[in-house]
Amino acid sequence: MSNSSIAPFVKWAGGKRQLLPQIKERMPETYNNYYEPFVGGGAVTFELLPANALINDINKALINAYQQIRNVPDAFLKAVKKLDADMREDGKEYYYSLREHYNYKLMKAEYDVELAALFVFINKHCFNGLYRVNAKGLFNVPYNNSRSASVDEKVIMEISEYLQGVTIIAGEW
Repeated sequence: MSNSSIAPFVKWAGGKRQLLPQIKERMPETYNNYYEPFVGGGAVTFELLPANALINDINKALINAYQQIRNVPDAFLKAVKKLDADMREDGKEYYYSLREHYNYKLMKAEYDVELAALFVFINKHCFNGLYRVNAKGLFNVPYNNSRSASVDEKVIMEISEYLQGVTIIAGEW
């Protein structure tokens, strides 16, 4: 599979896109298995596209997004596109209402396609793509005034295709 358009679908603190050349030059030429204990946005994984991969992160909402994109990409895209299309004139008010709904679903541990779509939407429309939670574990990043599309459909479909052969887990390393 060509990695020409596979790229992270979320911005993530600690992302390694800028370090890819240095990481790649330190990678062994051949290896049997690839383990990514802190996948985040997945810059290294999506650059290398290893055949036998296991990705992990402690953030269950992030891992849910990976699983939903792998398992039901069409439903995920439909949900994200609806969130984008429903953005009203007051994007700020809309963002905060979605952030509140996202936090409600987090508290109830509703890890589903709707939570994945909300996760990606708020990541795209929050300040600096920062994922930050308060002491109660609730997302609390302010709106960034963006009205751009939350995802690139082609990228999501290519990510979904690649993830078919990837083991995805949520937990501590």
